[in-house]
Amino acid sequence: MTEETYQKWLQDFKQLRLPEFKDFPDLDLYMDQVIQEVNRYLTPILGTKITKTMVNSYVKMEIVTRPTKKKYNASHIASIMMISIFKTAFALDTIKQLLATDDIETYFNQFIRRFNHEISHLEEPVASFSQLEIAIRTVLYKLILEQKIVKNNY
Repeated sequence: MTEETYQKWLQDFKQLRLPEFKDFPDLDLYMDQVIQEVNRYLTPILGTKITKTMVNSYVKMEIVTRPTKKKYNASHIASIMMISIFKTAFALDTIKQLLATDDIETYFNQFIRRFNHEISHLEEPVASFSQLEIAIRTVLYKLILEQKIVKNNY
């Protein structure tokens, strides 16, 4: 990968955004639909896809609440997205602590606002050193490093 190609990728990467909670479907979804919805947003950022096995593991570990009659709601989608993003850099036990909240919608919206801000302002210094800000920067820098060094031997 040339420096020019890398810079183009980085510029494109910095333009990626994740949806807010209100943008999720307003109806319950089956597993295949959840996988499709989550991958639609995460694949361009993470470069990988989540699977049914991953989601089932998150439920089994009680990081994601059990679906009701095999149907998942927006809170499930939000949890799965955050777990999938954090999993690129943190162990599931750490993620479980990061996501310890009773109000997934509020936490997810905070997460998304911070994530979308951080991805577009990577050159700026860390503003607050909040737990969420540092966790998101860790993930983003890891993804950039993998793109630059590991995957492309740059």
